Amino acid sequence: MKADLHVHSCLSPCADITMVPSVVCSKAKEKRLDIIAICDHNSCENLESFTKACDVPVLGGIEITSQEEVHVLAYFRSIEVANTFCEVLKRHRLKVEFDPETLGYQLLVNENDEFIAMEEGYLHIAVDMSLEKIVELIFAFDGVPVYAHVDRQFGVLYQLGIFPTNDRVRMAEVRTKEGWQKVLRSGYVPLTNSDAHRPDEIGCRFTRFDLDALSIEEFFDFLKNPDPSKVLTIWD
Repeated sequence: MKADLHVHSCLSPCADITMVPSVVCSKAKEKRLDIIAICDHNSCENLESFTKACDVPVLGGIEITSQEEVHVLAYFRSIEVANTFCEVLKRHRLKVEFDPETLGYQLLVNENDEFIAMEEGYLHIAVDMSLEKIVELIFAFDGVPVYAHVDRQFGVLYQLGIFPTNDRVRMAEVRTKEGWQKVLRSGYVPLTNSDAHRPDEIGCRFTRFDLDALSIEEFFDFLKNPDPSKVLTIWD
């Protein structure tokens, strides 16, 4: 299975407004991806639209910013669970007004690529929870936490210099071979994803899973208890 488990939609202020369902889904098919994950900043509002529109299976996800300015990905068994998680997380989002012309539009879209609303509170800032508390909340919803792009800005190694002690997180996303080596040495299972903000970035990085085609639920079960020998990055 070929997966890109970190793709943004037009809801993320840093993403292009062309990141709508038809564009993202067609690009995923063009890159022969077997599964993608939509992971917008601190929100799940566009997940259902992408799930309805895509022929490629969509894993429900989110990218959360902690108080330490560390980005962590979370994956969930279903869109319904992801949305419930995000309703709880929403209580911890700071209400910050912003100028979309300067910082980017945050657009809610339906499955027909029609813009239906605009999120008014700025999403690309930290919630009022520590990294430890965010990971605990993800586990409380039976989710899978993954440290995002650990080796660049807002990654756990970039921000903190170390991985947390007594860590329950099993996987970490990397952008460089050096980061991949650090993740392996620290005992994590590495993932490589595009972190796509524009259509041309989708599938530019991906992870291969040495698995037969699985349903979303079966794939999610694998992520909960990953076999490192079956997870292949671009450096394996």
